[in-house]
Amino acid sequence: MILTSHMLVGAAIGSQVSNPWLAFCFGLLSHYLVDLLPHWDYLQEVKTSNPNHIKKVMADLLIGAIAVFVLTWPEPNKLIIFIAVAASILPDFMNGFYLNFKTWGLKHHSIFHNKIHIFKGLSFWQGILPTIIVSFLAIFIIMDKWG
Repeated sequence: MILTSHMLVGAAIGSQVSNPWLAFCFGLLSHYLVDLLPHWDYLQEVKTSNPNHIKKVMADLLIGAIAVFVLTWPEPNKLIIFIAVAASILPDFMNGFYLNFKTWGLKHHSIFHNKIHIFKGLSFWQGILPTIIVSFLAIFIIMDKWG
């Protein structure tokens, strides 16, 4: 799943809970649950040495951040939303950090994270529909919260 979708799911979770610890835990759990779905990824592996990879990740983060900011503007608990959003993308950053720097402590997480991607290598057209559905469901939950 792309970062924007994970961020939207995290924002939906953060908009529904008032406890920051629950926001973090549910945001983190949501990452793995959403990654179980068949989906499209624009990169199978992020190499920090490849400027095009960094540009794609940064664009994805920027789009996600803008979407979350706009959709959650009326929410009073922005800190809790931020915590859930950060937790929802943390596994991808941990995995990228391991793949680029071979940090021993993250090896087992990387193995687990890669195993939950059951539907690997889907084309754009095969994987974009679940990504869109998850994103729109998250947007619906966010918008339903405030009216």
